[in-house]
Amino acid sequence: MNLNHFHTLIELGRTQFAEGNLEQALESFEGAETYARSHGRQDLEDRAFCSRCGVLVELEEIGPEVAHLQQVLLRSDDPRTSSTAAYYTAAAFYLQDERDRASKFARKALDFASRAQEPEAEAAAANLLGNLALVACDFAEAEVAYRKAHAAYRDLGGYRRLMCAQVEDNLGYTMMCTDRVAPGIELCEGARDVMRELSATHYLQQPLQDLCYGYLLEDRLEEALATGEEGMEYALAVDDRLVVKNLLFLLADASVRQGNRFRARRFLSELANYYPDVAPSEEMIDVLLAVDLTQVVNLRS
Repeated sequence: MNLNHFHTLIELGRTQFAEGNLEQALESFEGAETYARSHGRQDLEDRAFCSRCGVLVELEEIGPEVAHLQQVLLRSDDPRTSSTAAYYTAAAFYLQDERDRASKFARKALDFASRAQEPEAEAAAANLLGNLALVACDFAEAEVAYRKAHAAYRDLGGYRRLMCAQVEDNLGYTMMCTDRVAPGIELCEGARDVMRELSATHYLQQPLQDLCYGYLLEDRLEEALATGEEGMEYALAVDDRLVVKNLLFLLADASVRQGNRFRARRFLSELANYYPDVAPSEEMIDVLLAVDLTQVVNLRS
C-alpha cells in the first residue's frame, strides 16, 4: 500500500473542505476510504470514513452513518480516530437537536483529542461544546469552551485560520451577550475580515449577523442595517434559514429605532413566510414592533 497516496487524498479533502468545495472533498475522502479498504487497512478506512462524515455533517446529509461512527468508536484503539468518530457523532446529534447526546459525545471527543495530543481536534470539540452551551444560553460555559478552542487553533496556521475565525466570531457573540459589546464586535470584525481574505464567503453570513446585532446594541443603526442587508444576501445564497430569520428580526428592530415602521413591518411580513403554520396577524406584528427584539432573540437557537 502506498501510504503517501492515502495521505495525499486525505490532505486534499481537508483543503477542499476548508475552501467550501464540499462535493470535491467528499470524493477525495471516499477515494481514500476505498483505497484503504482495497488494501485491508481497517484503521485507515475508519479514518477516511470519519473524514467523509465531516462533509456529510456540513451538508446536513448524515443519517445511517451515525451508527457506523459509533462502531468505529467502539473498535478503534487509536485516540485520534476515536476523537474524530466521537466528534462527528456529536455533530450529527447536534443537527438532530439531541443536545444531551451531542454533549456526551463532544466531551468524549475532547478527551480522546487530549490523549492524542491533537490540538486541532481539541479545538473542534471545544467549539462544539461552546455551541451547545450557547444554544442553552449558558454563556459562562460557552466562553470557557470557546477560549479553549481559540487557544488551540491560534497557532496552527494554514487553512485552520478559517476555523479560528469561526471560533473568534462565536466568542465575540458570547461577549456581546454578557455586556461586553465593544470587544465582542472587535472579535467578530476580525473574523469577518479573515473570511473575506480567505474568500470563505459561504461562512460570512454568521459574523455579519453577529455584527448586525452588536451594532444594534451600540445604536449604530446605519451600520447595523448595512451589515444586516449584506448578511442577508449571503444567508440566502447558502440557504441558511436560521440566519435569515434572525436578520429579519434585527433589521426590523433597527428600522423601528430609525422611526421607519413601514420598513420594519416589511421585514416582519417577510419573516412570517418562514412560519406558514403560525400566520402572524397584523396585531401580532404590531406587538413585535413594540418589543426590543435584541432582548428576546438568541441568534444561535
